[in-house]
Amino acid sequence: MTFSEVSKRYAKALYELSKAQQKNDVVLAEIRALVQILKDDKIVADFVKSPLVSPENKTAAIKAAFSGKTSADVTNLLLLLASKNRLEIFSELVAAYEQISDQDHGVTRGTVRSASVLSAEARKSIEATVAKATGKKVILNFVEDHSLLGGLVAQVGGWTFDDSLNSHLTRMSEDLNRRAN
Repeated sequence: MTFSEVSKRYAKALYELSKAQQKNDVVLAEIRALVQILKDDKIVADFVKSPLVSPENKTAAIKAAFSGKTSADVTNLLLLLASKNRLEIFSELVAAYEQISDQDHGVTRGTVRSASVLSAEARKSIEATVAKATGKKVILNFVEDHSLLGGLVAQVGGWTFDDSLNSHLTRMSEDLNRRAN
């Protein structure tokens, strides 16, 4: 995923600050919760994005809503974004923060699409296999994809591990066509 330069700069500054204070986990949990609020509450999301609400009003609302409820660093970031009328980049900033944190901790994230729901044992086995192939700790998101006939497709970082029935049938067809010619 690509991020705007502004989002990356804010994320890096917040990450370095929270790392120096050894509060990365706390800050990450707080900003993830705030992003979830923006996703779940249309009124809050509309308020944040509205060009009709002045930066001063947004700042006042953030002070009232978050002072004492989130860490000072997160509250200060929100106040800074509000004062600069940049609250709409918050979700992107959080994703950039997660990426910086993952890189710092040697973690890579990915998605596994499968034709049916995978058991907990299968998920652990897939994570172990992908971790061994990438040489990193892997955090996978598992999604059911009905367009697959069977098998699975794992996309992790720049890698794609395709063990779907669709790809097996395609390779078999290509092999038969080569042999026929």
